[in-house]
Amino acid sequence: MRVKVVGFVLALALASLLASTVSEAMEPAPASFTLTAQGSVRQGVTIKPVLLKQREIGLVVYKQPQHAEVGTMPLGTYYGHPSIHWDLKIGGKLLGSGSYEIDLLVFANGKPTNITGPPPRYLVISGEHVRVS
Repeated sequence: MRVKVVGFVLALALASLLASTVSEAMEPAPASFTLTAQGSVRQGVTIKPVLLKQREIGLVVYKQPQHAEVGTMPLGTYYGHPSIHWDLKIGGKLLGSGSYEIDLLVFANGKPTNITGPPPRYLVISGEHVRVS
């Protein structure tokens, strides 16, 4: 009888551990986001994510068409439907002319996590003009 009780307690402990690990992996990412531009690179762009839970978020930027990572930009911790201004700088440097893929991801300690984010957005910079495509 004692072996059955110990086995049952171990099974409960294992189930509890698995449930907490699964719930952490299933944490909600931003549901979606929009990217809007006023036309001038100097004005930057506005990011409007939809966050169901308070999250540290940021951007991962890729140069197109080769899909080369330009860098990451932590944005901060937000909840709900914030409006966030981004000055189009990565690592203190303004993005140059070209096409870019912008991914919004959940960050932890200033770095992107493995939590899948919403579909990416694309922007094009030509000279002093920026547009979302």
